[in-house]
Amino acid sequence: MKKLGCILIVDDDDTSNFVTKLMLDKTDAAHIILMARNGKEAVNYLEENKNNFPDLILLDINMPIMNGFDFLEYWEKKGMTSNSKIVMFSTSIREEDKTKAEQFYDVISYIEKPLNEKKIAALFKEI
Repeated sequence: MKKLGCILIVDDDDTSNFVTKLMLDKTDAAHIILMARNGKEAVNYLEENKNNFPDLILLDINMPIMNGFDFLEYWEKKGMTSNSKIVMFSTSIREEDKTKAEQFYDVISYIEKPLNEKKIAALFKEI
């Protein structure tokens, strides 16, 4: 598995963030792991670091202030597309959420929480 430079986790759930970071650290997935608690925090980070986008964004759907789909709409509207890969990362198993996520160009996958080593290995085969 190739180690990424940076992964940005966008999720408001502290427990999920802890488990996700633990799994990413355990698999040595990235040199840097950053966190944003909602889509707006992620947008602010990305706008401040336009020349240094993360390699991978793990994006939850249900968050306060700006949810995952609002983030994706902003991402595309503002032309923020880059070499970053976006993975929807949610507890939602609703088919309509998966279908909606697939409509966005930079979304490469949809993973159900919690993250584990098997899911990380499968994801890294897609990247």
